[in-house]
Amino acid sequence: MPNEAPNPFGLALPLRIVQLEESVKVMDAGERVAAYIYVAAERERRIQTNRLSPAEGVEAAKVIARALTDAITGGSS
Repeated sequence: MPNEAPNPFGLALPLRIVQLEESVKVMDAGERVAAYIYVAAERERRIQTNRLSPAEGVEAAKVIARALTDAITGGSS
């Protein structure tokens, strides 16, 4: 499609969020990792490591996925 702007990130939509034990990642349709957010479930560990809670990590991943999707498609929501 000649009128389409190039994808500056090289990512394939749709993006998805995968929650692991100590991280949350944003992945593209080609299984490439676009972002890692490191999390800690225990409060003391979060304080010591300055990490987000798992729920906060998922919320951060949603923001990242939306921003990347908007940047790739040229849209905003």
